[in-house]
Amino acid sequence: MKISSKGITAVKLFLDLGEHYEEGFVSLIDVSKRKDISKKFLEQIVPIFKNNGLLQGKGGNQGGYRLAKEPKDISLRDILYLTESVFATIRSGCSPLDEAFSSVDRELENYLSSITLESLVEKQIESYANMWSI
Repeated sequence: MKISSKGITAVKLFLDLGEHYEEGFVSLIDVSKRKDISKKFLEQIVPIFKNNGLLQGKGGNQGGYRLAKEPKDISLRDILYLTESVFATIRSGCSPLDEAFSSVDRELENYLSSITLESLVEKQIESYANMWSI
C-alpha cells in the first residue's frame, strides 16, 4: 500500500493534535511550524476530518482544531480511510483472485484499525527522547 502526501500529512496533523490533546484547540500555524507542513495544505485537508467527525474547529484568537475523540479512540484506519483511495476498492467478482484481494483488504483494514493514535503519539514522544539521549 502506498500512502499519498495527503495521507501522510493527515497522520502528521493527527500526531500533533494527539501530542497536544490536553491543550485543547491548536492553531494550524502551530501545527505547520512544528511538523514542517504547508498551512495551505493543512487547510485543504482539515475539512475532510471535520465533516466526518474526527476534528472539531473553533474560530477566533483562541481557536484552532482539536480531536473530536480521545487519541485512544482514533485508529490509523480512521485517518487513512478518509484520504486514501485504496479503501474505495470494491471487488464484486467471485474469482479466487477477487477473494484473495478481498482477504488482503480485510487484513489491512484490521491491522490499521488496531493501531491507535494514542500508541502512535507515545512512539512519537519516545522518539524525541531518543533523539536527545547521550
